[in-house]
Amino acid sequence: MTGEHADVVPLMRLPISGWTVRVGRAAADRAALEVYEGRRLTDVCVATPVSVSILRGAWRNPRGGPGWALAWGQLPAGVSAVTAEFTGSGRTPVISRVPAVIIERTYWVAEASGDFAGVTVHAGPALISGRLRRVRGR
Repeated sequence: MTGEHADVVPLMRLPISGWTVRVGRAAADRAALEVYEGRRLTDVCVATPVSVSILRGAWRNPRGGPGWALAWGQLPAGVSAVTAEFTGSGRTPVISRVPAVIIERTYWVAEASGDFAGVTVHAGPALISGRLRRVRGR
């Protein structure tokens, strides 16, 4: 972020994945969510009522690493709570329902420990599913 509001909120480290998020301000004083994997900026979401990305990003641990899953997105209008349901694969998939952390009443982020392959987001009447992308090992 650039401009006078670039330092609104410091980085917030997510305890399970180790990723970080930060809230800043974009043009017209719109909230913006920055998502980092280590020092690498992975995503920037800018709040807009025109096109809401309820499920903006979804990642999981690198191969061979401890299992975790992370997802984030934008809150739809009128919604104040989000639940992320992380699901595994195979014959007996593990399921973990996680209440998301709401950020600036505009974004949400959720993470869980375990070996997961997909996520379903419950945001008011919206139900959005997606696959978790795997982080590349270092």
